[in-house]
Amino acid sequence: MEPEQDPALSKKAQRAQMILYGVMILFAVLPFVILWLQRRGAFN
Repeated sequence: MEPEQDPALSKKAQRAQMILYGVMILFAVLPFVILWLQRRGAFN
């Protein structure tokens, strides 16, 4: 990776990274949310 990037591309890459982290966190939290909902009887 080159340190000299054009700012728009850098901003786009940063946004993509944030989205990626968001998706990873979502998939990390999702099973616990589903378990909690099952315990509350949301699917019965």
